[in-house]
Amino acid sequence: MTLISNHSKKVMVSSLILSLLSSPLAISSVSAAAGTPQPEIASHVKNVLNIDGKTFKDLNGNGSLDPYEDWRLSTNQRVADLLPRMSMAEKAGIMQITSLPSDINGINDFVNNRHIHYLIIRDNITALELAKRANKYQEVAEATPLGIPLVFTSNPRNHVSQQLTFGISEASGQFSTWPGTLGLAATGDLSIIRDFAEIAREEWRSSGIQKTYGYQVEIASEPRWNRISGTFGEGTELNSKIARELVLGFQGEKLGNKSVAQTIKHFVGDGAVVRGLDPHNEPGKWATYPTEGSLFKYQLPPFQAAIDAGVSSIMSYYNVPSNALSAKQLPDEMWFSKNQQFEEVAGAYNKTLITDILRNKMGFSGYVNTDSGPLTTRDFGVHDLTIEQKFAKSIHAGANIFSDNNDPSGLISAVNTGLLREEELNPSVAHLLTEMFDLGLFENPYTDPNKAQMIASSPASQARADEAHHKSITLLRNNKGLLPLSDASINTKKLYVEVFNGNNSATQTTALKKLITDKDPSVTIVNTLAEANTAFVWALPTIYAYPDNSSQEIQLSTLTGIDVNKIKQIEAAVLTVLAINMTNPWVVNEIEPGAAAVVATYDVKGEALLDVLRGRYNPTGILPITIPANQTAVENNASDVPGYAENFHYAYTNAAGDDYSFGFGLSYGARATLAGSSSVPVGKTFSLNYGLKNVTQSVYKDVYAQDLTLNFDPAQMEFVDAQSLNTGLSIVSKNVTEPGKVRILLASLGASNAITTDGDFMKLQFKAKATAMTPPARVTLSNIVLSNGIGNETQVANVFQNVKISFTLADLNGDSKVTIGDLGIVAAAFGKTSSSPDWARYMLADVNNDGKVDIVDLAIVAHAIN
Repeated sequence: MTLISNHSKKVMVSSLILSLLSSPLAISSVSAAAGTPQPEIASHVKNVLNIDGKTFKDLNGNGSLDPYEDWRLSTNQRVADLLPRMSMAEKAGIMQITSLPSDINGINDFVNNRHIHYLIIRDNITALELAKRANKYQEVAEATPLGIPLVFTSNPRNHVSQQLTFGISEASGQFSTWPGTLGLAATGDLSIIRDFAEIAREEWRSSGIQKTYGYQVEIASEPRWNRISGTFGEGTELNSKIARELVLGFQGEKLGNKSVAQTIKHFVGDGAVVRGLDPHNEPGKWATYPTEGSLFKYQLPPFQAAIDAGVSSIMSYYNVPSNALSAKQLPDEMWFSKNQQFEEVAGAYNKTLITDILRNKMGFSGYVNTDSGPLTTRDFGVHDLTIEQKFAKSIHAGANIFSDNNDPSGLISAVNTGLLREEELNPSVAHLLTEMFDLGLFENPYTDPNKAQMIASSPASQARADEAHHKSITLLRNNKGLLPLSDASINTKKLYVEVFNGNNSATQTTALKKLITDKDPSVTIVNTLAEANTAFVWALPTIYAYPDNSSQEIQLSTLTGIDVNKIKQIEAAVLTVLAINMTNPWVVNEIEPGAAAVVATYDVKGEALLDVLRGRYNPTGILPITIPANQTAVENNASDVPGYAENFHYAYTNAAGDDYSFGFGLSYGARATLAGSSSVPVGKTFSLNYGLKNVTQSVYKDVYAQDLTLNFDPAQMEFVDAQSLNTGLSIVSKNVTEPGKVRILLASLGASNAITTDGDFMKLQFKAKATAMTPPARVTLSNIVLSNGIGNETQVANVFQNVKISFTLADLNGDSKVTIGDLGIVAAAFGKTSSSPDWARYMLADVNNDGKVDIVDLAIVAHAIN
């Protein structure tokens, strides 16, 4: 059999390919596949062609090998061949993604009549059942005239979930079970997050799922927002690093036949909402940015990291950006109009957000997936438009596929009535076909159900997930030395146990007691507080939405499922270990002070918490969110900035003087400290001292060797040196492992130099860069491991220090004096404004911070010289 026998057909197809590749459809994809090894071909319906010793699937059943069936060609070439073969109705259908119908009749209707090929799995069945069903449904798609496969997607399904929630976590317990996403962030361990993504990828792909609606990399900047539990917290830098690991772990360096395509969400960041109101509903539709520059400074960097890693798609948010409630965020040339910064329409319709920012400024080349329902109930700002007009406006804004819509007739009608041209659908369809080809689905969309179940049930995968559970748990206070409940002390304890979780409290208390009894028979559990000398309370609050849509409640009370008075009674009666499930940054100021020890969890397995409390695992978790001081702090927060960057003392301070701020966490025994300069001018050198506290309570008492990693933002500061402050303590090595990361090894030489008492013993020196910007620079010491003289090791919780780098008014060159040199800086920048493309270079000269360098700035500097 020859490749294509008709010469004229060759010429026609070649011309078509060239024209498409020179048009906007020439989107980034894999290179020509010359020399690509034979992929596995799996066909349940169509014939297989054998050509020159290679096999190909005859997807359109014409007995010939067409370019889109030829895996040796590049993805661009295959898309260019398949696209013109599709009818307008087929193009409209592939641009819809909807919830999976309940039976084969529904699939036949969706695929054959509506031409839908993207489907969302929302039920919670085993890997075996998922794979069997996926295979059955793929056969329906293979039987269609063009044989275009299905793409199955799902929201996250690998995490402990207190309650399965539509659009957030609709499945749990069938694959390896990891802590909640906040828990993954709390580990502070990017290697665990990469392993999670790679393990989940294998589980999903083997079960027939090729795309994930996840993850939420947006910043948790408003504490009352009800989707914080699905994020990785408030740290812009940490979220950015996590976004990269997720994309590379799920997708690989590029999409392939073992990848799961990621849909990172919700652009441009769903969390900056009014009083935490739910953006799914009309009262919560507004996105607010009251802090100038917060959009690019805090909200967008994680999305940029995902884009840089090659993310396949990005989901737009429901929200409408508010002009009235926002400070300046966009350069003048991006404004919607002369008087309006934003067009006040939902993200799916917002050209400034999707095209101007996401595509043109941030360089995104994948496709935009709307969130569910913007064509119907969540059509904020476009409610009066017809369905045809909504499709047209959204496509013109830059959207490519419409979520939870199973009726493409409105899009077809938009073309038939002239609101859209058929060729305007082509870029979106090309994006979607590109993903399908890159995922290898045209060659083999099928999977082995038995193998899928074996992968999903892997003990090795769950063991790694259990490590994440352990590492996520965060010790917040232990100033009375109650923890750990060691083997030596447990025999003296009569433990009262109670869970607080609203209507589920009694059931979960019974389950927790049984878990402790089954896993740890040495623990004596009593049934009444009068019998007890120690208590363990686990508070699992849930956010409360006021019926009048005025706000969302995160203060612990009966509204959030917590009997505050009962907890205070327990704490007053006996020494109490208080664990709080921090799925939001709860207001804890009523129940925290009375506890003897406080621990934070983030949807974890009870076994892991028990291991930490019993001292079988030394806690090393860090807070991924800042806990507010009180309800007043919540009400005064700026919805668009993280808690650690608020312009007032926002964080709760405990009895030991520790702030429950982003990045805080303790360990048993020795505790790392990092203290020193908290505010420095640009261009100045400064130092921080590293030390240990509670050394005498350390598991190993004497410390002889230490391994730690210094982390900082190289754009904000540069590392100068590290110096020992102790005689006999040697800095063995200082290795820069990557920009902003230095690994330091310390050794106490000789028995007489062991570290046995608290104190500082190393000085770290830095220089603040002149280009540094707020938020405060953060210096972190992580992966701190201590060793005693017989080779035992113990890990200590991370420690950090915020350093505000500021411009001293008029002292622009940072030499601690105002001279003609500073005046020269202003003169050189004269006439520049915040909309100037090189503003970052000149903004130092904007002394009065009004967005322009003018006569006022000259006068201020001149006056300071005089």
